[in-house]
Amino acid sequence: MRTPVPDNPARPASGRLPYPERRFAYLGPEGTFTERALRSLPEAAGSPLAPAATAADALALVCRGAVDAAMVPVDNTVAGVVADTVRALAESPALTVLREVVFPVDFALLVRPGTPLVRVGTVSGHPHAGTQVAGWLDRRVPRARWIPAPSNAEAARRVRDGECDAAVAGDFTAAHYGLRVLFTGIQDTAGAATRFLLCARPGGPGTGHPARADRTSLVGRLPGRPEDVDGLVDGLRRHPFLRAVSLRTVSDGRSGSVLFADCPGGTDRPATARAVGLLRLRVPGLRSLGSYPSAAHVPSYERSKTMHTEITSEAGGPTVPASGDIARLREQIDALDRFLIGTLKQRLETSREIQRIRTGSGGSHVDSGREVSIRGRYAEELGEGGAGVAEALLEMCRGRSPR
Repeated sequence: MRTPVPDNPARPASGRLPYPERRFAYLGPEGTFTERALRSLPEAAGSPLAPAATAADALALVCRGAVDAAMVPVDNTVAGVVADTVRALAESPALTVLREVVFPVDFALLVRPGTPLVRVGTVSGHPHAGTQVAGWLDRRVPRARWIPAPSNAEAARRVRDGECDAAVAGDFTAAHYGLRVLFTGIQDTAGAATRFLLCARPGGPGTGHPARADRTSLVGRLPGRPEDVDGLVDGLRRHPFLRAVSLRTVSDGRSGSVLFADCPGGTDRPATARAVGLLRLRVPGLRSLGSYPSAAHVPSYERSKTMHTEITSEAGGPTVPASGDIARLREQIDALDRFLIGTLKQRLETSREIQRIRTGSGGSHVDSGREVSIRGRYAEELGEGGAGVAEALLEMCRGRSPR
């Protein structure tokens, strides 16, 4: 069944839209965190918003041209990657990400008016919400049965219609379905945030080159279940050029897996372009979702390793890195240093072998023309300090040929 697109959206009081009017879909029904994330974007103000039953349905509306873009949740700082969305992205023929929104999430327990906690025998919500409130539910309603739903707002609808007793959702969802907020702040971990992606067809409205790119994402299929491809993915994670890349796998629902990769920065950055090229070489089916900016940010202490990026704020200034971010970056530096030291040792041995060959035939162990070429190459690639790096390297390798 196709999701209807509303024809008469609410418009700003002035009657004029600050952005060209576009049509948007989101994981619905009304009252989801995804809807709030979408409504936080200036370009969505006054535009038609179409709720979709699943992330796959929302993206299908984009692929059919029924809407210009769709907002879907992709990962959470506590519960991790949203498997349904990642699978839907892999199954969509061609999509590009326009931007991301990182939105704080706090959960409430919603019930029909007059329902006390002791009468809650079933609780419904999105699986990610269930992960984040599992401890609270175990303590307060240990005998209640959990019923997963495609979204938290759908869980609220089920409560309204008498299909279950309580829903885990945002407190703002209650008003949409005539429910009562029984408890707020029931999440086990404070400061959690969910990341959402606004996806469109390549070449559609708003898909031009972004003014800045904070992240580049890729998605693709792998043969074998997630546990069967752990070795391949772990090998990629250990590669020195991929230390800053986030790699997550989920089941494709059959016998295979889907790999979702996040690279910090846009492909105009050499390090990002190198990481993307390496990933696509090692995983041939990997498809780029493009480079895009982050539209909203939570404080740095609310971000986890699953969301690490080199993001700038809306004003263009850098965000203050969390201590966990610094520790992670230092681990990357240590790994790169080990890689560089190993490479330098190999270069030193190769240089000594050349010296042995040259001096053994009566020649000099130093080739001044070759050294000039090396200094020039380092200066060209590394800028002003490159020549100094080359000189230190040559001095270390020059020495005397060992006897």
